[in-house]
Amino acid sequence: MRLADMTDIAFRILILAGSTPDQLLRIDTIIAVYDLPRGTVKKVVTGLTQAGFLTAQRGRSGGLLLASAPDEINLGQVTRAVEPDFGLVECMRKGNTCAITAPCKLKSPLRAAQQAFLATLDAYTLADILLEPHHFPSLE
Repeated sequence: MRLADMTDIAFRILILAGSTPDQLLRIDTIIAVYDLPRGTVKKVVTGLTQAGFLTAQRGRSGGLLLASAPDEINLGQVTRAVEPDFGLVECMRKGNTCAITAPCKLKSPLRAAQQAFLATLDAYTLADILLEPHHFPSLE
């Protein structure tokens, strides 16, 4: 199983925001720290804001803050909110055209594995994975 790049980036943005709680996080800082394209960062930040994990303060001195305390941001919830597709195999995706979907017994163990994966993430919060600010390269 592999998480989408957007989910990976979402986690990294939340780690940066939570690890530097005394400052507003700017898009340019995220780009500099992680060497990511501006459009990608904006898209992920928009998704995190819409999902309620970040709040945005507009204006010249604006930026991003966590919407909740790090110990209230559950990693499983973040994954469910950001991950675009949990279809591990053809028969678990929209538009399934697999010829053996009806008799196939693969879907059940894969669903169980996926549920176990998400249950593990549900056991952790952002607070569990935060770093000290000095661990971030290019941090302003």
